Amino acid sequence: MHRELRFWRVYAAASTAVLALLVLTAFRAPRAADAKFDTLSAQRINIVGPDGALQMVISNRQDMPEGRMDGKTFTSQGRHDGAGLIFYNALGDEDGGLTFGAVKTPKGYAADAGLMFDQFKQDQTVGLTYSGQGEQQTAGLRVWQRPSMDLAQEVEQMHALRAMPAGPAKDAAMAQFQRDAAAGKYGGQRLFAGKDAGKNATVSLNDAAGHPRLRLSVTAAGAATIEFLDAKGKVTRTLAP
Repeated sequence: MHRELRFWRVYAAASTAVLALLVLTAFRAPRAADAKFDTLSAQRINIVGPDGALQMVISNRQDMPEGRMDGKTFTSQGRHDGAGLIFYNALGDEDGGLTFGAVKTPKGYAADAGLMFDQFKQDQTVGLTYSGQGEQQTAGLRVWQRPSMDLAQEVEQMHALRAMPAGPAKDAAMAQFQRDAAAGKYGGQRLFAGKDAGKNATVSLNDAAGHPRLRLSVTAAGAATIEFLDAKGKVTRTLAP
């Protein structure tokens, strides 16, 4: 009798456990990979690979990530002015992005947008941009020339320069930095093709330091010109119909 009672107790416990497992399995939540949503509201979404490394970030302007390269994070000027997407390459470096934003100003508004693609270990090298303020609107394709120096090294040098105590040594270092920048050591814009703030359709070809040297333009009224410029921006020759 005792053996029979013990058998039925074990049988009842096992049956209950199996029944509970079946119920839980039937009503379990779907895997994350199978989840579907009609609307998803989020302040930031990190797109990661199987190893958890960032591949893309979709973010509002407040949570937009700072610049990242060589495993280091750098404060990026204007990064929180608008929402957008940030791309990362397989090494974990920032590799470009899409940003957009607008703010009210005493003169009306200021707005901008851009789709940028970065040179390897450097800043943007090609992009589609828009900026507008009041009646002035600029939009077009831009191409930059960047140095072979790692951008992270450039940023660290600039931080070290800013951290120098005030005095003649810092003044001399800043002056040298400005001369190097003017000479194109840190790169410059080589091409702009689009509409400028004066409502002209313009193609501007620049030297390595970013100085316009050849400019083709057509005004809103239809007047076309070709201008040659020197390194200081002075027009040295003009061709017109």
